Amino acid sequence: MLRKAMEDYEEKKFVAKSENATVGMLLDMWVEEELKPGNLSNGTVMAYQGTVNRIKQHPIGNRKLKTVTADHLQAYMDFLSFGGTNPDGTTAKALSKGYLRLFSAVLQGAFRFAVFPKRLISFNPMQYVVWRGKKEDYDLFSDEDGETTSTPTFSHEQYLKLEKFLKKKDNPALLPIQIAYYTGLRIGDVCGLTWQDINLDKQYLTVRRSIRYNGARHKTEIGATKRKKVRTVDFCDTLAAILRAAKTEQHKNRFQYGELYNLNYYVEVKEKDRTYYEVYSLPRT
Repeated sequence: MLRKAMEDYEEKKFVAKSENATVGMLLDMWVEEELKPGNLSNGTVMAYQGTVNRIKQHPIGNRKLKTVTADHLQAYMDFLSFGGTNPDGTTAKALSKGYLRLFSAVLQGAFRFAVFPKRLISFNPMQYVVWRGKKEDYDLFSDEDGETTSTPTFSHEQYLKLEKFLKKKDNPALLPIQIAYYTGLRIGDVCGLTWQDINLDKQYLTVRRSIRYNGARHKTEIGATKRKKVRTVDFCDTLAAILRAAKTEQHKNRFQYGELYNLNYYVEVKEKDRTYYEVYSLPRT
């Protein structure tokens, strides 16, 4: 009965479909047939596509699907966790837990997709793969109470130096950086602000959207914020003065340049039941 079942298994070509399929080909199929039509956010889809491209650049991406074992995938995850030497001889640093989650989620999803509905392989080798991250170091003999004083990523002196440099260059990045510094917003959230979102009298702004560049589609897009929630953020007198000056300057430029003055527009584009809001900067006409 077992022999008959095995012959029947082979005749139906349950596994034979994957004879020439590679891991890279599987990842491409998974992106087009499951990831894009799915209900994940555009930002997550973009992050997964970036991860897929990185996996395809590694030799495991060229390995035939039917020859991939849990050992191969475990070795790859260990390489990502601890670092090592790339195939081209360069040194690869260990990835953070956040990036490891991306790689694990992509491989889990793709190999599950290969088992069903594609039926390219009979079982998912990723189910046997475990994370082997580095252990955290503890100072057992320290006199401190464990609460470390947090050092700001960017000192005020550095900010003033950058502000002076950007003003001298008349660089358009100045205003977004000023807003980000005084409010603590992510740069994508800052770029998604409009004047309707800013209350200069009561000195607070409302964060509704975020702007990012989609490397897979080569478009700048408007999307939801990281937590997908509308929030309000108070700001100080210093930023209020900066914003009032910027608004006045914009009004002056609008009259001075007339039809040549550029405004930002968005276009709604639908692809595979997914909606993208592409941003374009165009003259007022």
